[in-house]
Amino acid sequence: MTNQRALRVVAAGVLLVTAACSGSTGPTSDGATPSAATIAEGFVVLVDGLDRPTQIAEGPEGSLLVAQLAGDEADAVGQVLAVDVASGAKRVLLEGLDKPTGVLWESGALWVMVRNGLIRSEWPGGPEPAGPIEVVLDGLASNGRSEGTLTGLRDGRFLYETSGSLIGQTIASGSGTLWVFDPGDRTSQPVATGLKNAYAHAVLGDGRIVTTDIGDNIDDAPVEELNVVTLGQTIDLGWPACPGDQTCQGVPDPVAIFPRSSTPTGVAVVGTTAYVTLFVTGQLMRIALTEVGDRLTGGTPEEVLNGLAGPHTVLARLDGTLWISEHLANRIIVVEPDR
Repeated sequence: MTNQRALRVVAAGVLLVTAACSGSTGPTSDGATPSAATIAEGFVVLVDGLDRPTQIAEGPEGSLLVAQLAGDEADAVGQVLAVDVASGAKRVLLEGLDKPTGVLWESGALWVMVRNGLIRSEWPGGPEPAGPIEVVLDGLASNGRSEGTLTGLRDGRFLYETSGSLIGQTIASGSGTLWVFDPGDRTSQPVATGLKNAYAHAVLGDGRIVTTDIGDNIDDAPVEELNVVTLGQTIDLGWPACPGDQTCQGVPDPVAIFPRSSTPTGVAVVGTTAYVTLFVTGQLMRIALTEVGDRLTGGTPEEVLNGLAGPHTVLARLDGTLWISEHLANRIIVVEPDR
């Protein structure tokens, strides 16, 4: 299942057990190892017993935040959980959410991307309950796909996207755009347009952003992409006139392209390597990032891990490990890629 040259199993000092335990965990962020974990080929099960998890994110006081559908995506029964990875304890912070695909803790509050909107709930962390839900943005442009994940920047702002909707061959107003949101004055500024579905994003060391772009769910679907954008300017990434596998004047080439309908829902960067989860094909891919002049380029995507069940978000940890939410396996796993 794994490329053993590209991956080391995170298993040192961990007791092997023969079956998954509800809430079983792997290494924690401070390096401690819980008493038991389920070891599979190429990864450790960190948390199980979830219900269609989507984005995972760092929470306050060492907690892990998990957004999950908790049912069918049309049922509007989604949740946000706080998980203590050392004990496996899970606590529901928010529930009854309509298709939560993004979660972020910023400025003492939970921010959640739901169907065509952004909501907020005060939560200081710890055992305190989350406050009432406030609708911050509503009626966001969409092509029927979800609006994707949320990514924090270093100044308290964060990224969200509006998925690309076409009217004929023209992008519908306000869609196909990556935005920076300021929670202080609650304003949104566009960072990139000409996108299909900029589902996931990661911040590079120099402050630039890499973002995945999922192709439209149509018969003649375009390739999937990984693009780079710079804050402080608005760049047109060319859709629908310029698919990612074509070269067009004035449109920057993607950092990497992936097969049609592979669905890159997660991206994280460790050093000079980007890691991308492909939801449909069940793969974790890596791309070596290289500066060529004033451009960032990537090599051919290389498979790190395959056979995953709907890998959604990939979260880079300070210790270099990657935490991945497996949407169809209802768990979070840990992998440690060779760098």
